[in-house]
Amino acid sequence: MRKIIPLFILVLGFASCSPIVHKNITKPLTPRESTTDVAVYDVGEMVPENTEVIGNIRITDSGFTTHCDWETILEKAMNEARAAGGNGLEILQHSYPNGHSSCHQIAANILNIDPNCPPKEPSEFAQKNYHDYVILSEGDTTQCLVIDETKNMLSIVYEVQGVTRRAQLDKSKILAYHIDDPIALADLQYQKNKKVFHVRFGFDGGYAFRTARLADGLSNDYKDYLRELSKGPVMGANLRINIDKMYSLGIHYDRFTSSNSGYFYAYDDYGNFHEGLISSNHNINFIAASAGYHFTTPNEKHRFFFDYLLGYMNYHAIESDFGTDYIIEGATIGMGLTFDYDYMLSKHIGIGAGMSYYNGALSKAKVNGNEQNLNNNKEGLQRFNLKAGIRFYL
Repeated sequence: MRKIIPLFILVLGFASCSPIVHKNITKPLTPRESTTDVAVYDVGEMVPENTEVIGNIRITDSGFTTHCDWETILEKAMNEARAAGGNGLEILQHSYPNGHSSCHQIAANILNIDPNCPPKEPSEFAQKNYHDYVILSEGDTTQCLVIDETKNMLSIVYEVQGVTRRAQLDKSKILAYHIDDPIALADLQYQKNKKVFHVRFGFDGGYAFRTARLADGLSNDYKDYLRELSKGPVMGANLRINIDKMYSLGIHYDRFTSSNSGYFYAYDDYGNFHEGLISSNHNINFIAASAGYHFTTPNEKHRFFFDYLLGYMNYHAIESDFGTDYIIEGATIGMGLTFDYDYMLSKHIGIGAGMSYYNGALSKAKVNGNEQNLNNNKEGLQRFNLKAGIRFYL
């Protein structure tokens, strides 16, 4: 047993260094030799007519994968294709290394490319809609639907063996092409690139919670007092200008208010006893420039907004402690993140809700007009906001 456990750990260690392979074979064939050539079609490349899909494969990061460069991942996928009896890979998705994973990850169809593969009749949809064609080489004409055209590229939808595919073709490699309905294509391009809105006004109200940590050494009663003071209503407005199909710039403003009062007793630093009423009224204003992106569902009923905020955060507090009044004022740079959801009631009016988080802290403040450095006792202005309201689209 003592020998088995280290061996198990060693095997587990090797396994965790390898990527995870998910394979689904729908038409198993005789496995091919390890030296068999496997044709690889990258995302957006056309596959030949005599091609059938016999399965699919995904290769993903295990979380501990170390050997996952592109050559290694592709070779593993090709070996899996050979084992399934295939001689081709049609890459559907290729995720490059990023901040979440250092690995290349792919999803692909496993193909059997066979000159004797009997052709399938085009689907009813293809017969009805695919009236365009492209000629890639002499005698090689593909019936298709052109869905986008630029100066250098042609994007098409086509069928091979009953499977619908998309491809992006370099015009320099096309001998000829024909678009049966250029007006329909122009309208499709317009719908694809049009701005959903030009200007959006939003007016919101809700509730906010300040999240700064309370100082050490406070009594439980006073902590409860401050916790109650840390939450309150928030009102605001925002303007977004759509500068592109998915991106917007704007201005964001809101005002947080809170108040509380209570009867307390305490000893000051000189040992003197005090008791009586204390009260607090706090206001925090935040005005910021916003930059973000948005997307809309195809029916344009649901809209989602993500924004980054950077701006000016202003703090004003009126404090009354045992009969002595203080006015505390300060300002700092504030940052924030927002997420909004809108539901459209009509083309120009919607209702929505959102949440946001702001961050900022005062290192200096004026107390009754006299500036003081707060040093290690910074006033944290961080808060989490939940709001809802009405939106106007122009």
